[in-house]
Amino acid sequence: MPRLPSETLTGRESEIMDVLWNLGEATAEQVREELSGSSHDSTVRTLLRVLERKGYAAHEVRGKAYLYRAVVPRQKAQRRALRTLLARFFGGSAEDLVLRLIEDERITPEQLDALREAASQPKPRPGRRRGTGPDRTRRREGGER
Repeated sequence: MPRLPSETLTGRESEIMDVLWNLGEATAEQVREELSGSSHDSTVRTLLRVLERKGYAAHEVRGKAYLYRAVVPRQKAQRRALRTLLARFFGGSAEDLVLRLIEDERITPEQLDALREAASQPKPRPGRRRGTGPDRTRRREGGER
């Protein structure tokens, strides 16, 4: 029975998306030149079509060239991948994921402290820079939001 297409990216698809995110737009040949290892031109074109079917990339025709670009921002793709990883391997538990990273010594105590500090900072609202506006002052003085 054939495998159903997955919304998540394979390793090679992720590499291609990195190229598109970094370059903004690129032909299949430009993508191939940026990839690690060697890939046949037809393989890259096939993977670009797969990324289009998955909704991650799109192309437009300019002259005889197809120019590909990412349509899903990097952060959104990261969120999708993380949700899939959490669901598949950690029962949806972010705590279990962090514990695994600590146990496997992938996060140092210093990095964990920095993450705690970053997590305790107020999140910026869209359209406002972090640290601006009246909310910031009230929180520092112990007031409520």
